[in-house]
This record gives sequence, structure tokens and C-alpha cells, in this order.
Amino acid sequence: MKCNSTLRNLIAFTIALTGSTLANAQRTFVDNGGSTSYNLAAGDSLIIRTGVYQGWIGQFDNGAKITVAAGASFQPSGINNPRGALKNLGTVRFNGWIGTNGGFSLENYGNMTFTQGMALNEGPQSWINYFGATMRFESTFTINASTVVNRGTLTTGGDMTLNSNATFTNNNRATITGTFNVNGSTFNNAGKFKANGAAFNSGAVLNNSCGLAIDGPITNSSNLYNNGLFWSTAARGNSTSKISNWGTLTNSSTGVIKSVDFVNSGTLAGTGSWYFTGQTENTGTVGVNGGGADKMNFFDATRTNSSQIFDVQYGNVYSSAKWANLAPPDTTGTQSSCASEARSTILPVKWDFFTATLTENTPVLTWSSEQTPGTVFSIQRSYDAANFTTIGSINSIEGVKNYKFEDKQVNTNNRAVYYRIRAVETTGEISVSDTRSLSFVNKTVVNVQAAPNPFTSQLNITYNSTVREKISIRIVSMNGAVMSNKTVNVTTGNNTIAITEAASLTKGIYLVQLISENTVISSERVVKQ
Repeated sequence: MKCNSTLRNLIAFTIALTGSTLANAQRTFVDNGGSTSYNLAAGDSLIIRTGVYQGWIGQFDNGAKITVAAGASFQPSGINNPRGALKNLGTVRFNGWIGTNGGFSLENYGNMTFTQGMALNEGPQSWINYFGATMRFESTFTINASTVVNRGTLTTGGDMTLNSNATFTNNNRATITGTFNVNGSTFNNAGKFKANGAAFNSGAVLNNSCGLAIDGPITNSSNLYNNGLFWSTAARGNSTSKISNWGTLTNSSTGVIKSVDFVNSGTLAGTGSWYFTGQTENTGTVGVNGGGADKMNFFDATRTNSSQIFDVQYGNVYSSAKWANLAPPDTTGTQSSCASEARSTILPVKWDFFTATLTENTPVLTWSSEQTPGTVFSIQRSYDAANFTTIGSINSIEGVKNYKFEDKQVNTNNRAVYYRIRAVETTGEISVSDTRSLSFVNKTVVNVQAAPNPFTSQLNITYNSTVREKISIRIVSMNGAVMSNKTVNVTTGNNTIAITEAASLTKGIYLVQLISENTVISSERVVKQ
């Protein structure tokens, strides 16, 4: 018995000693900018207090934490197997593809940029983008089996995909440049959401209580519940406004569903307003027999047969579905069912185009945009593409889209000049245009144009040269890597150069640089889709 007691005491002492050793092993690192490498085990903390951190995180275990203080910048060269907690109050920039793994969590109160593809590889993970914060994905964004909540501003330069068991909640503003794909996952929208096409595939669930504006077609093979504005637009001109339903689409009494074309091969249920201005077809089920007091009000501007609702009508159209002469829905307001974060905001400024040209040695900026009344445009200039100064402002005019500004104070002794437009809305929300560049060579401006932009395969460069010369055309990724370098001979006048090498680039944002006599004389940002 005495031996057993001694053994128990020895085991207890060993456990206590081990616990004390582990507690003492928890470390806190404070970094004021630099390139120190860190391996962060469970319990370790790294605080980026000031400066710009550009080192390597070789280990980031579950239970470890990185905090970026306000005013500091976290730009790691890479993170190995990220599973810890990241809290950002400053600036975070990932200059390469990144994938986070199970256990990783993010709290963003500042500004974050992902220059290439981003994927939540596995769950569970928890991401929160807080009110006032911005999260920009310059390429694609994929969520797997994890939860992401946006209460601030979220944008992508490519597709956004929700895969099995993922949940994405948007309470403020989200703009997806590519297609929004929902696969076996849940999308809760209580904010202002925009995308270029949307597909709700098998197992998807949509709960929309605010403004969902899809610039292009919407397809549904699952369950959609609408209590706000559900709108397929055609703002790009070359897109198609069409809703195709093979699943179940349920509209509430305050819900509005709007499109040009509409095809139903599934089930339409609920009440509310259904507003269409183009070709409509039904081969599915609409409404319920009898209907009671709940009515589905349909408007089809192209209806030619007053005895039916749809242009092409088969299937079952029950008595709760009625044709009504509805007024065009309000697509600019904010529904009372929107989240509090969204009720104080509006849909972002839509930039149609922005160009910079030269007239009698004076840069002329022209742009076309859609904005709310009261928006103020600030014209900004830079000579290094990094530090911009406001050189003028123009108050927007209600109903006017096209604007022009001449920069008569530009210093033509500089080799290059860069411009951008900063739009400030009445709510304080800010939208910034793309950057345009002009270069001065012997008192003439070199203007390089890349088309199409965005592009999917070959890229064509148009360059007006004043002499016969040999130039180089270089494509550089946003993290500085040279992806392509092509040397060509050009003649006097307009030259069109096909960059076939661009077809092999991955989706993302790149800079096309034109180089003459070892000097970059012009650059243009392009997007590969």
C-alpha cells in the first residue's frame, strides 16, 4: 500500500511539473516590422505592433494567435498550415495564393487584401468581417465547411463558391465580380449583394431579406426563400437577365422577384410580387389550389394572352396566382427587413469605364458611372503609383453618368503619371476606380491599351509609337513575379501585338508593362478570368 501511495504521488508530481512546463512554454512575440521568421505553437502569440512585417510564419497551430495592431501591416511571405487565430486592426496583405485549415479563425476590423486565390480548405473555421472593415479578394474565394460573416465590405475579383456545409452570411455589402456558386451550403443575405451570375445548385439554401442583384442569369435547383429584392439585371449590356427555376422558389408578402426573362420548371410558392418584362415560360407548379387570401401577383409586360399569366404556359398554375398590373419595383431603396449594417448603406458606385488620354499635352480623364445623388468625385494623381494626391473634385449630378476632368497642372518632366477617381457617397462609403497611367516621352504621351479586359485567353496590346523601335512587353503578377516577357519590333504609328502567352496565366490581376530602353514607359492593369 505504501508503495502504491508513493507511486501515485510521483505520478501527480510528474503531471503537475509537465503542466507547469507547458504553461511556461507559451510565448509572446512583439514585432515592429521586419522579416523575422516565427513558429507559433498552441498558446503562442505574435503581435505586429508597428511597421510592415514581411517574414515567414513556419508554424501557426490551433491555439496560437496573431494580432495586427492599428497602423501596422502584416504582409507575410507565407504561412505554413494556418490553423490559429488572426485578429486584424490594421492592414493585412497576402501576396500569393493562401489556403487556411481546420481551426483557423479570423476577426477583421481593418483592411485585408488577398492578391490571388483564397480557399478555406476544410472546416470548421470562423471568419468575421466587422462593420467598417474591408476584405478584398482580387481573385477567387472558396469556402468549405466553414462559417463566414460579413458585416463590412467584401469584394472579389473572380468567382465565389460555397461548398458542402458552408454558411455565408452577408449583413452589409458584398460585390462578386465573377459567378456566385452555392453547392450544398447556405447563403443568408440581409445586406446588399451583387454578383455577375449566380447558381444555386443541389442542396443549396438561400434566405434573402434585403437586396440581391445578380448582373446576369440566376439558376436554382434547390430551395430559395425571398423576403426582399431578388433581381436578375442586365447592367453590363452583354449579360442576360433571366431566372431559371428547377427547384422551389418561395416569395413572402413583402418579397419582390424581378427579371427580364423567366423560366419555371419547378415550384413557385408563397405570395408577394413577381415582375417580368421579357419571355416567360412555365412547365412546373405555381401557387396552390384555392389560395385563400394569399395571392401571388404576377406581371408580364410581354403577355399577349389575357387568359393566362405566362407567355408559354403549361404545368399547373393554381388560383392563388394572379396577373396584376404592377408598377416597376423600387431597386434602389433599402428594405426594412435588411440588417442594421445595411440600412445605413446603399449599393456601391458602379464604374462603367474610366480612361486617361492626352489632348495638346494635357491629360484628359473621362469616366462613366452610376451613383446615388450627392456623391462627390475626387480626382487623384500620383507620380509613383503609390502616393496619391487629390487635385480636384466634381459633384455628381442626378441622372448624369459621364464626367470629364483636365489636369492642366501636371508635371510633364516626370516620366509617368497615374490617375484614379475616388467616389465618396453621402453615407461616407468610399469607392475607388481602377488606376490609369500615362507616360511622357519627349513631351509626348505613350498610351498602352490592353483588350479585351478582362480576358480569358489571348490578350492584345495596342501601342502608338512615334518611331521604329524594339520594345519589351512584360506581364507581372501583383506580388512582383514576372509571368511573361516578350520582345517585339514596332513601326511608327499604331501597333497591335498579340500576347498569346497570356492564355496560360491563372485567374487573377496582372500588370502589363511596356519597356523601352530599359525603362517602363507605361503600364496597364488587366484581369484574367
